[in-house]
Amino acid sequence: MTDESCLPGDSGLVGESGLVESRELDVDLFYREFWRRRPVVWRGCGDDFLSPALDWSDIEALERRLADEPQRKPDEPKADVHRREDGQVLFVNQAQHALSELAEACAALAERFGWEQCTADLSVTRGRGAGIGCHFDHSDNFVVQQLGSKNWLVGLPEHTSQERQRKRMLETKGFVPSGRLPETPFQVELTPGDVLYLPVFAPHEGTEGAQQDGGSVSVSFSYNAESALNQYLRPLLRRLSEEEAWWGPLPPGGADLDRLEGALVRALRTVARARKI
Repeated sequence: MTDESCLPGDSGLVGESGLVESRELDVDLFYREFWRRRPVVWRGCGDDFLSPALDWSDIEALERRLADEPQRKPDEPKADVHRREDGQVLFVNQAQHALSELAEACAALAERFGWEQCTADLSVTRGRGAGIGCHFDHSDNFVVQQLGSKNWLVGLPEHTSQERQRKRMLETKGFVPSGRLPETPFQVELTPGDVLYLPVFAPHEGTEGAQQDGGSVSVSFSYNAESALNQYLRPLLRRLSEEEAWWGPLPPGGADLDRLEGALVRALRTVARARKI
């Protein structure tokens, strides 16, 4: 992990993919131009996210450990492992709990980007065209290609309807966050050291390169989006329970809305300030 730009070069040119591509990671520029708006590719900037890169011996050792590891206690954080029956796809959600180097990278990225938290997912494919189907996430993702190559189809956040965004953020029971790409999506190939930023809600699909042998490994570092409902509702309800306007008996004819609103604003400001401390 380094704080310096990975390579000198242009600050961003549109590549054959139709996406802006750069050889330089400028965090301030990223927030101004791309954050939660459009994807961007950083060529050869993988060391800014994870250094040294993972190799196949790391993956094989992890697979052996996952197979032999006893079940952790329910309250212990752990990785969530998904394997396809044909053996072509291994996906490890919350992989920072399985690989210490990913945990260290998450901590460094959270500090560098100014996040409260960062998580990591590991994707391993062994088969031409193997991958995970098109979907969208309620997180901002930075896909760092480690080994092999991966082909990506990518849309923009606005290609996912607001209603589907709402259901994803609220984690609506039974909702499947399948993605719907535009007729002409962005197409980009990542090779080792390349990084692709996927904004929250942007539909995307990644598959192993059709012309390669040996498999593909990538790590996605994520900043998980939180809604105001998730952050504030419970503490707000607790704070309102201390406001007489809200806990007291209502008068005949209904509540004094101005009094309720004043107490609500006061409680919300108290909760918001407490989160900033």
